[in-house]
This record gives sequence, structure tokens and C-alpha cells, in this order.
Amino acid sequence: MKLTEDKVYDTIREVVGEDTIDIIKYLKDKKNISDFKIAEEVDRDIHEIRNILYRLYNHNLVSYYRKKDRQKGWYISYWTFNKQKVHDVLKNLHSTKLEKFQTRLVAEEANLGNFYLCPNACIRVGFERAVDLEYRCPECGSILNHQDNTKTIGFLKEQINRLQTNGLAASITPLQKPVPNGNGHAVKKEDKKIARKAAAKPVKKAVKASVKKKKR
Repeated sequence: MKLTEDKVYDTIREVVGEDTIDIIKYLKDKKNISDFKIAEEVDRDIHEIRNILYRLYNHNLVSYYRKKDRQKGWYISYWTFNKQKVHDVLKNLHSTKLEKFQTRLVAEEANLGNFYLCPNACIRVGFERAVDLEYRCPECGSILNHQDNTKTIGFLKEQINRLQTNGLAASITPLQKPVPNGNGHAVKKEDKKIARKAAAKPVKKAVKASVKKKKR
């Protein structure tokens, strides 16, 4: 999967937060920039900058080293954006989403047609819980409406299919399929080379034998 600049920002925005984007844009194509310099350039408080940088660090999106300032006597951190790690973060994000959608789909299909929804969207419960509540919302007192969740199931299946085809599956380079031999078994590329060499040996021997006969 090729990561565009917009995709990089969208991924970081979703995983770490909107407040990180200005810092990422500033650090792009730069190396070993001090946190004080970053705070100055993006016009934010140094404590806020450090908080954001460590949040990014928790996802391996930035790296840093510390160096003691000889004049001031304190340590200064120098930061670098690890763009190559965005792909790993995106794969993990897709995996998490896929797992959540699959878990939700199992629950929805197991309770097909047995959900009840508050008209004010306070709660959504299954049949047994609706009976316990006497079909009334505990938050606002409204009568719970029976919900047809077939559209929800369809939506979940679409999301799962999208993630599998455009996310995880697209990020994996397909392997070359092995060529089956006459017995239906897969033949590896290395085995084919060995087979070709073995087949060539009798031919070489026959040629050498023919040359010897002519010399005699």
C-alpha cells in the first residue's frame, strides 16, 4: 500500500490526535530538531509540545536522543519523524478495526431482529434486556422501538470487506504461486532449477560420448 501525504496525516490524526499534525508537518524531512525549536516554530507551549511528542513516541512515530546543554545545564531532546513507521501503525489500525467489526457482526447476527432502540437514541438493548425494562428507556422513559438490524449487518459486512481488500490484504505483497508438477504437487522454483540441471546431464554425456567416437 502506497502511503500518500494525506494518508499519513489521516492515520496519525486518527491514532494520536488532531493536535499532532502541525508538529508532524514541521518535522517532515527534518532530523534531530530540539523540542524548544519545535515549540517556537509551531507557536505552542513547550509542555504541550513535549506531551504531544511523547504520545507520538508511544506509537514509534518519532524517535529522539537527549543531550546536555553545557551553558544551561539541562537536557534537551532532539526529535525526528519516523515516516516509515506510519505503515505499521496503519496496519495495526486496520487490524483493530477489522477485529471490532467482526466481533460486532457476530453479535448482530446472533440477535437478528431482537434489538430495541430508544427513539431518543439513549440506549439500544437486546430482547431480554428490553423485557426487564418493560420496553421503557431507563434514561428518558420513552417506549423502546423494535429495530430491524439487517442494515446494520450489511454495513458491517461492507466495512469488513473494505478493510480486507483495501487494507491488510493490499499491504501484503502476493507470493508467486508454485507451479504444479504432473502429480498435482507444487514445485518450488529451486526444485525446477535442479530438475533442469538433472535433465541436461544425460544430454551432455551423450555429446561427449559422440565426440570420443569420432576421434577414434
